[in-house]
Amino acid sequence: MTVPEANENKITEKIYNSILYNLVILLVFLFWFSYSMYNNLVALLVISVLIFLSGGAVIVLNYVKQLKPKVLPFQFLVLGIPILFCINIFFFYRPYAPPFFFGISSFIGLWIKFDLIVFIVLISIVFLKLIGIYLYFMKNRALLEKGQGDATFQFFAENLNIKKIFLLLLLFPLSAFVEELIYRSLLLSFFTLYFNLNVILGILLISLIFGLVHLSTSGNWGHIISTFISSIIYFVAIIYLGLIYAWVFHLITNISVIFFYNSLRKKASF
Repeated sequence: MTVPEANENKITEKIYNSILYNLVILLVFLFWFSYSMYNNLVALLVISVLIFLSGGAVIVLNYVKQLKPKVLPFQFLVLGIPILFCINIFFFYRPYAPPFFFGISSFIGLWIKFDLIVFIVLISIVFLKLIGIYLYFMKNRALLEKGQGDATFQFFAENLNIKKIFLLLLLFPLSAFVEELIYRSLLLSFFTLYFNLNVILGILLISLIFGLVHLSTSGNWGHIISTFISSIIYFVAIIYLGLIYAWVFHLITNISVIFFYNSLRKKASF
């Protein structure tokens, strides 16, 4: 096996693991929200079955792709979620059953409230930012060097085939949605409601965390600054429009970056 093939297989495995982890997180949130939201036992049972089937699908995918055993704890977690769900259903109508400390009504951005003016302003800012990112890419060929750019984005930007398109359609929408759910909705809700942190300070703090997290994936400070600015845009979207719009803006940005990597690769080949 050549070095490029080994690197590509390593990145592919990383992508499969990332898809698995994000699915597990999404299942946890689905369990959490469903338990907080429904008072109907039948609805809870139906959701529990759907979660169980989804978890089974994740495990089957894992074995088909022959991933390493290190993801086994996540498989047990996927199966453990519906088991925990069933236990909660059993005690659902018990008066002494403790409520979840953080219900669905406390999450910022879950309720959509469309505002055309805000949407136009935000989408315009997103496109202006994308133009800036594109210009930055075209002036920095070093982004294609190992350790300088994001390996996952580069993976999808080079020799895109059916397999990569399938992985792309799984990974990007899923990871963007989970990131919005955790960073923009959960953390901001938690900091503002439980620690009485000022909303603006909360946005800046979480955006800084969000930017630094991406340092490990690209090793490029330009990427950190970009994700910090993007995070603020997504926060405004989630507060004034809702989670779905922040997710769409996030997805547009990620897909665009793939094309920027592809354009930079073509330019570097001349």
